[in-house]
Amino acid sequence: MLKPLPIIASLVMLAALAVYVVALPPKKLGTQHLDTCPMTIASMRGVDLDLSQTVLDDLQPDGILSRAYERPDGLPVWLIIVYFENARLGAHDPLLCYRSQGFELELLPDEVVQTGIGPVPTKAFRAVRGNRVERVNYFWYTAGAKALAEVRAFRDEMFLQGLKENRAFGAFVRISTVESDGAADAVRWNHTFLQDLAPWLPRFFPEND
Repeated sequence: MLKPLPIIASLVMLAALAVYVVALPPKKLGTQHLDTCPMTIASMRGVDLDLSQTVLDDLQPDGILSRAYERPDGLPVWLIIVYFENARLGAHDPLLCYRSQGFELELLPDEVVQTGIGPVPTKAFRAVRGNRVERVNYFWYTAGAKALAEVRAFRDEMFLQGLKENRAFGAFVRISTVESDGAADAVRWNHTFLQDLAPWLPRFFPEND
């Protein structure tokens, strides 16, 4: 029995893509500039945090920033940025990270934050462990100052970048803080922080370096 034409066409496309990747390996984009991330964002002063070698080995990033910023009330806003090139599967699952630390999670509706680079769609959840309650927002950032909430859309975008430009980059961005005076207060802190951070993202990852 002859194979259906769609299956044959798919096999031909995969073979052509394999030849393309071998003949033209992905190009490096150049230098990322996460070290230029301001130590003060939204009037909050930041402190760099150390990450264990185990975490670094697991993520294998091309660049990473882990920092805690201090709210006026003394509570932290945490910022994590994980940058990688030519690896569209490199983004990790923040839900898994929290669950592995013993947090109970409550998924929340997506939230869109208006920023200087346009609307940034984010995923949101609450993480609870004992008396500690965190409010978390996260998204993915890629070429063209695009912010995407859905990891599948992000991976598709990285794939298309690779085909068109023979290079691709992406960054996972997570912002979280402690719920102290209720959920609305934590939401305000996360959104205010993101609004101040967003215009810096194109500077961290210049596309023409």
